[in-house]
Amino acid sequence: MPARGWLRAVREAIGVPQHQAADKASVTRQSYAQLEASEERGAISIESLRRAAGALDCELVYFVVPKGTRAGTYGALAAIHDPVAGQLRATEHSMSLGGEGPGKRRQDAPG
Repeated sequence: MPARGWLRAVREAIGVPQHQAADKASVTRQSYAQLEASEERGAISIESLRRAAGALDCELVYFVVPKGTRAGTYGALAAIHDPVAGQLRATEHSMSLGGEGPGKRRQDAPG
């Protein structure tokens, strides 16, 4: 997280003045400043963060990542816990045994 919070970092990066973000969030500039300060302190609610992000034409994406995870990426973490991923791995394994795995072409396939 940026030292002064994501809301402020993104707002400044896209060049939106605080009063303009406040107008889009339908709050006073002081209330919007309090949202940024709350985020900086780690005391903002998810709903307030979502509303403030929307005022910046942003989407809130919320992650909780286990410490010392077995996965090195969010995609790998999702794959570990996705029931369909296990079926996909089994299918890819079976296809590779027959020479038809992902990225492989059959010898008799036109090319």
